[in-house]
Amino acid sequence: MRSNTQLLTRVCFLVLWIIIICAGLYILTVYLYPFLIGLLLSLIFLPFVNFLENKFGWHRSAAVFLVISSFIFLFFAAFTLLIAEIAAGLNHLTKSLPGHIEDGFYKLHEWFDTTVLPVYERLLAFTRKLSNEEQQIPVDSQIESLLTDLGSQAGSVIQYFLNNLADLLLSLPNALTVFFFALLASFFITKDWPVMIGWLDSKIHRKIKKLAGNIIYHLKQAVTGYALAQFILVSITGIIVLTGLLILQIKYAVTAALLIALVDLFPYLGTGLIFIPWVLYSFFSGEWSLSIGLSVLYGIVIIQRQLAEPKIISRHIGIPPLALLITLFLSYQIFGVLGLLMGPALFIIAQSLVKAGVIEEIGKYIKEGARKA
Repeated sequence: MRSNTQLLTRVCFLVLWIIIICAGLYILTVYLYPFLIGLLLSLIFLPFVNFLENKFGWHRSAAVFLVISSFIFLFFAAFTLLIAEIAAGLNHLTKSLPGHIEDGFYKLHEWFDTTVLPVYERLLAFTRKLSNEEQQIPVDSQIESLLTDLGSQAGSVIQYFLNNLADLLLSLPNALTVFFFALLASFFITKDWPVMIGWLDSKIHRKIKKLAGNIIYHLKQAVTGYALAQFILVSITGIIVLTGLLILQIKYAVTAALLIALVDLFPYLGTGLIFIPWVLYSFFSGEWSLSIGLSVLYGIVIIQRQLAEPKIISRHIGIPPLALLITLFLSYQIFGVLGLLMGPALFIIAQSLVKAGVIEEIGKYIKEGARKA
């Protein structure tokens, strides 16, 4: 009886700690996420700061200031070059796009008059031949309702994109504020890192420190591998798209390939956000060869992504391809499109906990208690 009571007490204690940890993570990710970003940035800065401090004897505050200042300079330099390249491409679009849009609407109107309208007229002629006027009226009303719904849906799609664009522009000040707080947090975390580690070292039990070290080690390996895998996939997509656009003799092919490669990071839709409207526009504009070329290029990108993604990700984070596919599908079923991003993250965390021996230690604690665990 006493043994069962102790077992139940240990289980309740573990559940309580799990609840506390989950609540803390929720608060950190929802309300204090700039400081989480700052912590992640600090983990990037630490090797460089430690190198300057240990190798050249720099004062830690000066080393932190130099590393973060260099990061800010490189970040804004790369951002400026990217914006300049995109601005050049957008400048070209602003000059050429109005004419293409006007021509596209003309082609669309011509296609509607020569293809859709004759079908519609034949449909109306067929309904007029119906013997019963009561049968003719519902058919006419259904056709008109269908056309009205199509127009309404097109307007809703345009309004949706305009609203999202406005929301994006309004969120820029908030993004800059978050970035500022993240940089400040990273400065103080990096500067005081030895003090914080020393304090934790004096407060945490030796076995917990060992488990935490193992978890961080395996998480670092898996996250680095996943980031490298995504970089490889995006690079492959960018190279394929750039090659295809150069063959198709598209102006500002580098800008377009870079944009499509970045969009490839989005789950579910990915490069289709760019290719599908582009293909449709080329089709209705009468540029048949360009439309076919873009369709073939899009098909190649989709096929290589579907074939390469499971293999490359599984190779770099140590997950069997079948297990990764099952995880992605289950995450998609549970969380929707967001699950395609959450799936690998959840698998990485679970795999790191298993490799670090956390599950084994929890089992020992539940069965035997803290003394033997």
